[in-house]
Amino acid sequence: MNKLTSTLLLFFFAMTVSVQQTAAHALWIHTDAQGQKGQSHAFTIYYADYHEGAVETIADWYSDVREFDLYLVSPSGTKTQLDYEADKDFVKGSFVPEEEGIYRLEIGHSSKTEAGETLYQFNALAYVSIGSKTKQANFKKSPDLILVPGKSKGVYQVQLEGKPLPESEVSILGPDSVGQTLSTDARGEFVADFSSKGTYYVEASTYKEYPQGHSSGLSGIWRCATQVIQID
Repeated sequence: MNKLTSTLLLFFFAMTVSVQQTAAHALWIHTDAQGQKGQSHAFTIYYADYHEGAVETIADWYSDVREFDLYLVSPSGTKTQLDYEADKDFVKGSFVPEEEGIYRLEIGHSSKTEAGETLYQFNALAYVSIGSKTKQANFKKSPDLILVPGKSKGVYQVQLEGKPLPESEVSILGPDSVGQTLSTDARGEFVADFSSKGTYYVEASTYKEYPQGHSSGLSGIWRCATQVIQID
């Protein structure tokens, strides 16, 4: 093997590792699942791969991911963009809920991507219950890929552009680093084991390859949807 061949192989190997590491990272919204009307409710957001124990400093976030927009949807359906401020390895902020019911924090960010490359889309959700009411908005303007809680315990549905997504890959990291790898069924649903108390990191992902010469100029799009679930 000559020097040029060795250099090329090392280059492609490095590119492959880089792509795998990028795809494994995601945005995660951390916040308490319960709150009180009229009281400030805090949140923090990380760009991390919890399976690898990797939390990136903001300076190292992929492409323009640090420029995401964050929205809050109230139980009555009002959608408001929230401000946040940067720390070293996370961003933080807060909001004051004015209604009782279920709020949702949501992110849907497509990274800045060059022609011929894969577009990485980062979607993240967090639900916050305010007071004793269970009213939940009809979240019509959702991020492209989302996790929707089902009526039964541990059941979730993955939706792409408002429709159930079969055969979507779901990765879950639970307390004590116990992992689950699942796939959605024909209804886009999966059943997870949340029997242990602690924090679960749930991530659904899907990839669509574009044919050569696609109008977007891209090779494909990878999407993920994340949710941090706390079991008390």
